[in-house]
Amino acid sequence: MSEFRVWFASRDPYHCVFRMVRLLCAKGEAMPVEQLRVLDMFLMFPVMLERLSLPSEIKARFRELRSDTEKSTFARLPGTASVWQDLQIYQATALKQLTGLGLLKRDALRDRYASLEFKQVPAEILAKATERNTDDAALMRFLVVDLASLPMTGKNNLFKRAGLPARGPVV
Repeated sequence: MSEFRVWFASRDPYHCVFRMVRLLCAKGEAMPVEQLRVLDMFLMFPVMLERLSLPSEIKARFRELRSDTEKSTFARLPGTASVWQDLQIYQATALKQLTGLGLLKRDALRDRYASLEFKQVPAEILAKATERNTDDAALMRFLVVDLASLPMTGKNNLFKRAGLPARGPVV
């Protein structure tokens, strides 16, 4: 009997690298590393966006997305905190890979910000990221504009609204 290997995009650090490049390209500027990680989780699993507790104006823009609901998807995802913890190792690996390749600005990383070094990113990857961002324009705009507008600290921060552990990333 032959062996079958199942590939999970969520457990592929190279897929995570590409998602992070997509997010940074869509944003066009530096963002906190923790925010990048949260946005990456929702880019990987957009059906989880319906779990968020959002202010009314952002909730209205979310409804305009008309994205798939969890009930309409094939696989059932565990709790948000579990998904968050599972992604940490792959996100950490992706960030190290991006840094090692010189695609993230090291001075920004010292301040816990991710800033893409656009001149270092291969043209083919930038083109593919731009193409995918265009295909998913509404989702990308929601992530990098609306969701990214929520504070990362304070009483109603993005972590609390998403139901993520308060202790922060494990890695």
